[in-house]
Amino acid sequence: MIKIPLTKLLFLDIETVGLCRDYSECEIKYPKIAKQFEGYFDWFLKRFPEDKLELNGSDEEANKIEMYNHVFKKRAALTPEFAKIICVSVAFVSDNGDIRKQTLADHDERKLLLDVQKMLNKTAALDYYLCGHNLKNFDVPMMAKRMMINGIRPANILPSFDTKPWEVKVLDTKEIWQYGAYTSIGSLDLMCTCLDVESSKLGEITGDIVHHAYWEENRLQEICDYCERDVLVLIEIINKLKSLE
Repeated sequence: MIKIPLTKLLFLDIETVGLCRDYSECEIKYPKIAKQFEGYFDWFLKRFPEDKLELNGSDEEANKIEMYNHVFKKRAALTPEFAKIICVSVAFVSDNGDIRKQTLADHDERKLLLDVQKMLNKTAALDYYLCGHNLKNFDVPMMAKRMMINGIRPANILPSFDTKPWEVKVLDTKEIWQYGAYTSIGSLDLMCTCLDVESSKLGEITGDIVHHAYWEENRLQEICDYCERDVLVLIEIINKLKSLE
């Protein structure tokens, strides 16, 4: 089913948080970005209508700021323009079957992304494919855009607007699971359940609390551990798909 050798896959996952603790902090540190967030606020509410708060206060400005802060903390991490990458976990399987993993993490996003760029360029030179869940729609554009925003040339292996289809070195497990039905559901947790693979979402840290865990509790190491679990789950999923009779 999957013709790419297991030993030629670099399994990858990233974790992101909002660029700042909340909108109010963003307004102070990055006023131009905060202004853009205001402009896209209705876009966030249309995409995530459940985020709308029922506010009873009479102070319209205070209500607006409360809504902005609420949505920023919940959703900014999903958009490269309002997010930052805090860790990148990778793993590969050696010829003898050993799994080797590495996690790069830093509060300084530019420093982190320079290290990631070097690692990914080495990966490209060794003719590897990247493998991840929803990699094409999230991790790849997130890394590429955040690199450009930080003044860094995106790594060669990241497909761009001019990459020909046969040159794309990305194996996306979400795309595999959807099997051409792009409107179908396909979270990593759901895929794990269906394939009887232990989910990486069973720990205390999960994707929906990463922003809070990072900004409010300084739990970067635990976030890295969660990111690594995602990578190891990807290896198990690919192994399972490769072993289909």
